[in-house]
Amino acid sequence: MDLGKKTLRRRSFVALSWIMTIPFGMVSFGAAVSMSDGVDVDAFAVMAACLGVIAVARRILGSRITLGESELAIVNPVVTYTVPYGMIAAVSGGTGGTLTILTRQADEIHSTGFGGSLIDHFVGSTDRAVEQIKCRLKHRPEHSGKDDMQRRFTVAWFADTCGVGALFCAASAVIVGM
Repeated sequence: MDLGKKTLRRRSFVALSWIMTIPFGMVSFGAAVSMSDGVDVDAFAVMAACLGVIAVARRILGSRITLGESELAIVNPVVTYTVPYGMIAAVSGGTGGTLTILTRQADEIHSTGFGGSLIDHFVGSTDRAVEQIKCRLKHRPEHSGKDDMQRRFTVAWFADTCGVGALFCAASAVIVGM
């Protein structure tokens, strides 16, 4: 079995990410173009709001699970958990349909990318993801050399860039409005 990297994510998250990015990006671009004849407080406010929406949407909709050769990574909007396969005690769909990883130290890690929803009850993407993870666990290496779960801040370059842009535009709106 090929144990290369595999990313699990809902197709709807990818589609929704672009559905949020393109229109709000176009409105932000239009607001920037409207300032070609002079600086406008309202244009800066519109750009700040649009870029802020894009930043939040891309962070949430960028949630996923990455299956590596010896560990899996649960990428949530703020924190990414990297768990060696040897530390995983159980994988389930959770009580509300949310994909949950239970570690041998009794830590429960919930995946935002596979959170419970009414639509998923019928589509079953969480159940398919649970099965893919369980299949990977059956073929896991005996010992990966890593014994600790790692927590780190999730890096989302596009979302973070939009967030910084939103802060810049908001500050500019305040300064220009004085």
